[in-house]
Amino acid sequence: MSGPMVSTRLAELWERSKHPRPRAWVAAWTVFLLFSGQGLRYLLGIPLYTLLVIATVGVVLVSYRGFVRRVNVPPLVAMFTSLAALSVLWSQTRVVTALAAGVLAITTVIAVLVARGTSRGQFMAALYRGLQASLVVGVLFELFVAIVIRGPLAPLATDLSSVAKVDAAGQPIKWSQGLLFEGGPIQGFVGNRNPFAAIALFAAIVAVILLLERRVRPVDGYVTLALALLVHLLTESATVTVAGIYLAGLGIAALLIRRARPSLKRRLSFAVLACTALVAVLTLKYRAEIFAMFDRSPDASNRTRIWDEVVAHAWQRPEGWGYVGYWPIWEEPYRGIVDRVGVMATHAHNAFLDAWFQLGVIGAVLLLVMVVLSFGSAWRLVERAGFGDTYIPLGWAVLTAALALQALTESRLLVEGGWFLLVVLYCSGPGVFTLSIVDPELVHTGAPPGDAAQADDPVDVLTRRYP
Repeated sequence: MSGPMVSTRLAELWERSKHPRPRAWVAAWTVFLLFSGQGLRYLLGIPLYTLLVIATVGVVLVSYRGFVRRVNVPPLVAMFTSLAALSVLWSQTRVVTALAAGVLAITTVIAVLVARGTSRGQFMAALYRGLQASLVVGVLFELFVAIVIRGPLAPLATDLSSVAKVDAAGQPIKWSQGLLFEGGPIQGFVGNRNPFAAIALFAAIVAVILLLERRVRPVDGYVTLALALLVHLLTESATVTVAGIYLAGLGIAALLIRRARPSLKRRLSFAVLACTALVAVLTLKYRAEIFAMFDRSPDASNRTRIWDEVVAHAWQRPEGWGYVGYWPIWEEPYRGIVDRVGVMATHAHNAFLDAWFQLGVIGAVLLLVMVVLSFGSAWRLVERAGFGDTYIPLGWAVLTAALALQALTESRLLVEGGWFLLVVLYCSGPGVFTLSIVDPELVHTGAPPGDAAQADDPVDVLTRRYP
């Protein structure tokens, strides 16, 4: 191919890259990359995975270049990200903190860029496709291990376990235990059953919303729901089971509020929130009995021991030990916590405690406020919705609640897909200071009037409107 032809072809690709369809697929790939990152690291190793991430960041910037000027990071998100960067000054592990804070900043910018450059409905569709791909890849991976390997499979790339010195402790990482045909538990492509179960939960939530919106074919949505349920059963995740039960109740309550008379909506909403608080208190009081129902120990699989250690260390340094994301367990104090607990813990198994541990009280408060405001802003739209209005804000509210529930037993809200999704959800609802004045257009369509991404984003980019 001659030089002029190559230049012409590149010019065509450059022009096409700014259209809605490429942006939508780039967003879907970004979701898959962020939620399935651990599996890709096990497959490719850290160097190749890093190159893949850099390439993805470049593609996102090119595809969303028309919205770069609109990347105004919300103040709370900027404060949390800036605090993570500033913690290099007092971090116990400065090199790790510098790297982790840089990754957090890039993830934040990408999340804000995707939120500004994708319509609300199309982001939900991209999220659906990315999570759906994670589910399918995870099941196919477990099938491959069960049929071909017929036993446990270690990561193909061992540089991650070598850095963490896991093998030296006599407990090598297992990518999959090969237990699919034994009924589980399975770990999926991500190599961990709880995150895999969480992916199934998120995928089920988005599938329900898109089915209500008639943006996916019924067979597409119902097959995804069935696959998500199968994955959940095979992962045997008690925490996700409890979260799923609560979220189902929350979703049903939201649908009832939508159908209620305007004079009853606020009362029903407060009743739902009151019941939520009551359920939380009862869960804490009777946690031993609840865990016993799911054949789990009262210490939540060693989590309470980890929490005790994290709290003890958090009290020692009010400013925090420095943001690290996943713990560098070859360094102190993380190595000491792992040794004392006796299990391989790469995070605190509670995002709010981990934020306190890494970034002090300020970090924990900022994270908690972000979650509360994200849920509150979406829920205000749910309260006002009626017949014919979009279900997208309901998806925002339930997804935020799902992230919050996952954050009680996992710290993935601070990294990768968890942080990305939280930032997008935070950017999607009405502004922090406009909770009492909600634009009716947000209630009806999920997008404010004049939204540039909404204007050039046809319904059938990744999904179609079905009768």
